[in-house]
This record gives sequence, structure tokens and C-alpha cells, in this order.
Amino acid sequence: MFSLRSWPVVDPSSLSLLEGITASQVRHDVFASVYPHWWEGDRVFGGFVVAQALSAALGTVEHPEDLHSIHGYFLRPAKPGDESEITVERIRDGRSFSTRRTSTMVRGKETFVMMASFHAPEDGEDYQLGVAEVPPPQECGAWREDDGPFEVLELGPSDQAADGTYASTRRAWMRCMVDLGDDSRRHLAVAGYASDMTRAAYRPSSLGSWGEHVDASLDHSVWFHGVPNMNEWHLFDLHTVLTGAGRSFMRGQLSDVHGSLVFSMAQEILIRRIEGATAIDFGDPQHQTSSP
Repeated sequence: MFSLRSWPVVDPSSLSLLEGITASQVRHDVFASVYPHWWEGDRVFGGFVVAQALSAALGTVEHPEDLHSIHGYFLRPAKPGDESEITVERIRDGRSFSTRRTSTMVRGKETFVMMASFHAPEDGEDYQLGVAEVPPPQECGAWREDDGPFEVLELGPSDQAADGTYASTRRAWMRCMVDLGDDSRRHLAVAGYASDMTRAAYRPSSLGSWGEHVDASLDHSVWFHGVPNMNEWHLFDLHTVLTGAGRSFMRGQLSDVHGSLVFSMAQEILIRRIEGATAIDFGDPQHQTSSP
């Protein structure tokens, strides 16, 4: 959300991911946190916004592992260093489902709203489509980099089809380098953070271009298929479905090394070209517009 790029300008070893994603309770159903100074620009990365709201919602349920979906809207930008106050409303606590609504306030204005739903485990039929076929992380020979608290192996988009479209606009192996222990709340909050690590995958006509657009997340949804171990390798596969009218609609999925889905996501992004701006070349191989 509201950033030119989603990787850090400081040494990852100096970062405190847990402070950045954790919302601490200050009174009944009210939580607080601070957005870190990690990124270029004057607007905070949306992954922090999602993770903090999710952290607050998870802090009000007995079984955080029952989380199955979140749906959020970005209303206003926030700046690195801003203090956030997150109020959680307990909409429902039923026998099977619990629902929470969060409202994030920054400098006296509402910046993000989110619904979170929790479902107690039930028996049911199992079915899953296959995931992208790519080399495993130890064999892929991809471009490696540290993206904040994540180690990332960038595979690039799939080959461009004859009609100019891509089956995948970003494919990357990633794992969190910060030890998250066995706390399911931490792993789920980090998964929420990772769900916004889209790079420029929502701009298929300018995958390798930065600095010529203002890109802003409008809404963000994630469906969780269990509690992932975010310290293990996961494949993030993203697909831009449609762009037009200044917006892009994108969906994606995160799967583990065994091919099991851990979450599915969908997002709509505002894209505005900056008149007279010049593209920035970061010299990164993952900005290629075809497969390596």
C-alpha cells in the first residue's frame, strides 16, 4: 500500500519484525502499535497495516488458529513512525463462528477497517487444485535477496503469452528469517504481512518499472487454509486478472514446499501514472518482464 517498492533501505539485521506487526492491548479490546521506519517514501507498507489489525483481532479470541478469512479496506495513508490505535468490536461469538471488526486510527482519523472471521474445525471433504510447478527452493537457482525480514528467491513472471498476458505475474519462494517460535498468532500475523508482498505484480504492462506510478491498495482479502509455519519456505504465486479504469484486480496463493495451500488472497489496487516521471532502474533481475 502506498509505496514505491516493498524492500528495505536498512540492514535487515537491525529490524524488529515482531514489534512492527504486534498490536499490544492498552485497555479492553483496544490495542496500540507503531509503524516502523523500514521503507523508502513517506507512506507505510500495507503489510504492516494488515498485520497489526490482524494481531489485534487475534488477541480477542481463544483459538486464533480458527482464523479463516479477513477482508479489509484502506481508507487513508499512514506514515512510518505513526502510532496506531486499533479498536476491536466483537460482532459475534457463536458455536461455530466468531466475527471481529477492527478499526485502525492514526492521528485521529480512521485509516483501515477489517472484518475477521473464525471457524471452529469441522470434518469435510478435501479437494485442492494443483499449484504452480517450479523448481524447489534448493534447486531453483533464482535471484536471492533479503526483503525486510524475508529471504526471497525471485523466479520472475511466467513466459508472456502470444496475446501479451501472463499466467503468473510474480512467482517467488520466501521465508521469514525472524524466529517466530510456536505462537500461531505470530505466524498468522506474518502471513497477513506477506500477503501484501506483491511488488509490481499488479502492473503486467510495466512489471519492471518503478517511479512512474502512484500505486495504492484499495481493499485486501485473505482466506487462510490453516496456520502456516512462516519460517519455512513458501511459494507466492500472483496473477493479475484485469486492469482498467485506473485499477488492477489481482489474486494469488501461498503454498508450502509440499504443494499445500496455506492462504489465498485477492486485492484491488489504484494505479495512477505520474506525469513527467522517469522510471527508476534498481538493477534487479526480478524486474525482468519474462521468465529467467
